[in-house]
Amino acid sequence: MMTWFEMYNEFIKNLEKVNQLQRDYITNLERINYLYNESIKSIERVNDLYNQSIRNYEKMSKSYEQQFENMQRMNQKWLDVFSKSWEQGQDEKR
Repeated sequence: MMTWFEMYNEFIKNLEKVNQLQRDYITNLERINYLYNESIKSIERVNDLYNQSIRNYEKMSKSYEQQFENMQRMNQKWLDVFSKSWEQGQDEKR
């Protein structure tokens, strides 16, 4: 049979264990919160990089379109020059 003093000491020890468990729980929650915040930052960085790559792709696409249009104009000019020259050659043959 335990005395009242022994029971009180056991209760205090158990209470200290509970308090330590609660402190550990809070510490773990803080770690989880920190890791969660870091993961959000990482996702935001990935999203920013993705958006930047999309903007770069759009710039490249626009450049290709401009180059294609320039090539079409240049080809049309060459076609016009050769057509006129060919027509002039045909007119001279007549």
